[in-house]
Amino acid sequence: MFEMPVNPFELSEEALSRISADDSWAPIKSEIPEVGARVIRHFLTPAEVKAFAAELAAQRFAPVGQDGVAANYAEGDPVAHLRATADSETLAAEFYRRLRTFLSPEVGSDAPTDSDGRAWKPAAVNPRMRFVTYEHGGFIVPHYDSPYFAPDGRRTLLTVVVYLSYEAVGGETRFIADQQNDLPFAQRDFSDWPRLAKPEEILSAHHPEPGDALLFWHRTLHDSAPLLEGTKTILRTDVLYEPVDAP
Repeated sequence: MFEMPVNPFELSEEALSRISADDSWAPIKSEIPEVGARVIRHFLTPAEVKAFAAELAAQRFAPVGQDGVAANYAEGDPVAHLRATADSETLAAEFYRRLRTFLSPEVGSDAPTDSDGRAWKPAAVNPRMRFVTYEHGGFIVPHYDSPYFAPDGRRTLLTVVVYLSYEAVGGETRFIADQQNDLPFAQRDFSDWPRLAKPEEILSAHHPEPGDALLFWHRTLHDSAPLLEGTKTILRTDVLYEPVDAP
């Protein structure tokens, strides 16, 4: 089941109506070496980025702990980042329409993700949209994203991060060298790190532009570098997969 949403709100019909493909939508895919991640440039148009900014300006964001969990934040703690959550089947359907051509038609047991040894195919985008804002000093420690298991047998395997603003110094999404890569997924420890990554542990750092989307497998070790100046806001969701042999 879904985790308890942090500071839930509803996306307005006006905002949703403005987030749709138009003639200026021209995505470009590139690969991030070593980590199997992909960047889709111009996943959102500039007008859509503005629509999100206007919508989020009216929302209240709640502080969470350095691991992104609201329950692990106590009043007076340093604010690692701020969150709000919206569930939207409409937005999920639009995102999936845009993502479909960039997704592998099948994910097998040899893919770098914990597929439980089964073959899976993409089916939809998770309607849970988690909005995250980083302000001065904000970060998140190295961690792995967790799958969501839907009641109908579908599950998530792939993380989707859409960058809504990036007027900042620092705050890069960083991929970390994982010493567990040679272990079977069932033997790995997916606990969050208690510290930030050291420079020599970082494989690559992605400094996005507003409107970019970043795709990577859930069990890819990553963090968000401390934000030195400005703010950064992202939308985090996932791709839902179903068994290949599903009717």
